[in-house]
Amino acid sequence: MARVYNFSAGPSMLPEAVLKTAADEMLDYQGSGQSVMEMSHRSKTYDKIIKDAEALLREIMNIPDNYKVMFLQGGGSTQFAMVALNFMNKNNKADYIITGQWAKKAYKEAARYGDAKAVASSEDKTFSYIPKTDKSMFREDADYVYICMNNTIYGTVYHELPDTGDIPLIADISSCILSEPAFPQHRHRGCRVHPDHHQYRELCQPLLDHVHHFWLRV
Repeated sequence: MARVYNFSAGPSMLPEAVLKTAADEMLDYQGSGQSVMEMSHRSKTYDKIIKDAEALLREIMNIPDNYKVMFLQGGGSTQFAMVALNFMNKNNKADYIITGQWAKKAYKEAARYGDAKAVASSEDKTFSYIPKTDKSMFREDADYVYICMNNTIYGTVYHELPDTGDIPLIADISSCILSEPAFPQHRHRGCRVHPDHHQYRELCQPLLDHVHHFWLRV
């Protein structure tokens, strides 16, 4: 069979060895007598799978021990609400940089729960560039600044993180995850970014008491 070379922004090609291993273990995962889809998520076999996955993520992305790795349902769109509900928790304010449809959707969702402000946007030129910002543009009492690292629809990507001063920076890296270490040694690239599901423990302490959606709490 001729393999298709697929470099789509969403699902893309996988190594044949990975696909063959998955196919071989579909009926019997490593001698367990069942597939991964059938086994209990509380079983020892699955517990090893999830722990190994976390260990590999920490190794490949250079995630330090003081960051929590969470495997969550709902996809990026659900996380637009999760970010606001869990982190807009002190002054009920958040600043957003709008660089594409995903950042725009995240901003609109956050505005449902608090004072979300679009600090900068490139919508005037169909999201064809990353707006320049400096820390003076962000509200000092904002609970966080939000960006989407990679905008697959328009092809723009952050190569340098915006300087947000002492305000935590939350980044949606769902479309570029595992393409580079999340926490490189250079301090200006990874010192304050809280990418995707890796939320800094200290930020998770003062969670909103009035959040009613159990599954949206981190």
